[in-house]
Amino acid sequence: MENRNIYTDLALEEREKFEDDVEVKGVRFEENREEDLKMLTTLVEILNRRGEKAMGKPKGKYVTMESRLLREPEKNMQEQFAKRLSGNLREILKEERLKTILIVGLGNAEATPDALGPKVAEKIVVGEGIYCLAPGVLAQTGMETYSIIKGVVEEINPDIIIVIDSLASRNLRRVTTTIQLTDTGITPGSGIGNHRKGINYETLNKKVIAIGVPMVVSGATIVNDTMEKLLGILARAKSPGTLTGIFEAYSSEEKYQLFEELLSEDTEQAFVTPKDVDEIVENLSVIISMALNDFCKEQVLCGKTPSYNEL
Repeated sequence: MENRNIYTDLALEEREKFEDDVEVKGVRFEENREEDLKMLTTLVEILNRRGEKAMGKPKGKYVTMESRLLREPEKNMQEQFAKRLSGNLREILKEERLKTILIVGLGNAEATPDALGPKVAEKIVVGEGIYCLAPGVLAQTGMETYSIIKGVVEEINPDIIIVIDSLASRNLRRVTTTIQLTDTGITPGSGIGNHRKGINYETLNKKVIAIGVPMVVSGATIVNDTMEKLLGILARAKSPGTLTGIFEAYSSEEKYQLFEELLSEDTEQAFVTPKDVDEIVENLSVIISMALNDFCKEQVLCGKTPSYNEL
């Protein structure tokens, strides 16, 4: 079979290509469960070039928060998830001293699955040292997103850039139930094969934190997940002569590639998002904006005595 790249924006899913008990050289892996939020928080830290080669991702930290409750528009839940996200952001930036922060909401506000970034940007409280931008997409502005951001960066010279974007996953259950936070920046549009210039330290000479949520999966992913469930059911039934015997020698990646090759070109290029994506995107934008507003407020107040009204 042709060795195709099964793309995912999530470092956690790249780590899952290896067996759980296999140590991946150059990669640190940690997990933490919170039963009250039904949440699994995972740290994947790529330490060196060996880790980069194994994972296909740049060196840095990738923190993933997974919970189906992220979809729930309940205020207390939103506050709890925002608190955890803001705490993870502080942990990644604990050695940084920030006076100026630029927040960028990437994506297309007119296309709901891609509207997470602009919707977060709408809710950011700008003020002293806090700037916010929603640059739109090439089809709307005629300009590359990178070029717009670069111009703003040159004008305001922020200490750090925080970008928010919709991502792609290779696992259907992670769509809209996962938030990834990384200090490696982002390449807009990569999840759907629409690669643009990266927004990262190498291109902007500024540290870039990326916060993203998987909003789509490919048609191949859905077919693969369905076939995996079917094979699991047949295996448990222990029926002789079933499809399970045919696929015993196939790895998960090889099965994915085979199912992908069976699809028509139109189906292969299709990307799918949940039917209630409008409500989900709004809820996730509330959680992420609450976390960023909390983080930014703390940074602005750092180094001066806050008044009672500021607390």
